[in-house]
Amino acid sequence: MPLVTIKLAKPELDKAQKEQLIADITELLSTKYGKAKERIVVCLESIEPSDIGFGGIE
Repeated sequence: MPLVTIKLAKPELDKAQKEQLIADITELLSTKYGKAKERIVVCLESIEPSDIGFGGIE
């Protein structure tokens, strides 16, 4: 069972965008890798900008 976690920096996507992202990832895994859609789990996590660092700097 594929379990995909996608971390998104805020500002958050709206509900429709999240639904589309989950549908797109599910479709990709199903068509490209032959995974059964009903077995694919996609989790979206929101990350605060202050929790992200680039090049050692927050």
